[in-house]
Amino acid sequence: MSSLSEMNIFVPIKHSSQRVHGKNFRRFGKEPLFKHTLLKYKKHKVYVDTDSQTIIDLIDQDKRLKHVIVFNRAESLRGDKVSVCDLIKDFIKRFKVSEPIAQIHVTSPFLKPQTLVNAYSFLGKHDSVVSCNSYNSRFWRKEDYGYCPVNHNPTKMEQTQDLPVLFEENSAFYIFKPEAILGLGSRIGRNPYFYVIDKVESIDIDTEDDWNFTITMKDVLK
Repeated sequence: MSSLSEMNIFVPIKHSSQRVHGKNFRRFGKEPLFKHTLLKYKKHKVYVDTDSQTIIDLIDQDKRLKHVIVFNRAESLRGDKVSVCDLIKDFIKRFKVSEPIAQIHVTSPFLKPQTLVNAYSFLGKHDSVVSCNSYNSRFWRKEDYGYCPVNHNPTKMEQTQDLPVLFEENSAFYIFKPEAILGLGSRIGRNPYFYVIDKVESIDIDTEDDWNFTITMKDVLK
């Protein structure tokens, strides 16, 4: 598997944001943030699940977005506490999807289509591919009794490059086969591949600080 055109790209977009007011509609360069992402995938099959009539209208009115199929989110699946996994399962059943799915977010504006293509190539040997960050650092976790080392022995000073690598799921994308999520209820299957992406592509806008940093990075990367 190597062609992104063989995949369905699924993009959930809400009208409102709890922490960053109106973030999907904020200008990112010349376009609203949500359009910035959708326009990058003009060669591919994109499905947008939304609770926003405004987003539906803006997509339908834009001739550049003919590759996008936008549909109303089911009333029973609206709200801030609904799992994206439930949205994906509804999408699969609604459109009778049998091809692999790549789920992305418009809040990861630096993710490149070529990165999805490269990651998709691992789906043959694996039932899912997960974007992540990797770390060679000394990690600790807090327990009731105090702090506990996660991936190192404090009495044995090893070089950080020799420590076990830890992978952080960053939610930039998930690629999976429909049967994986229908059977397990998770975007991560039984045999996943964790695909490391660079720090810029992994940026996700979740707070006002994230937004400000993203705008700064956009100017730096011009």
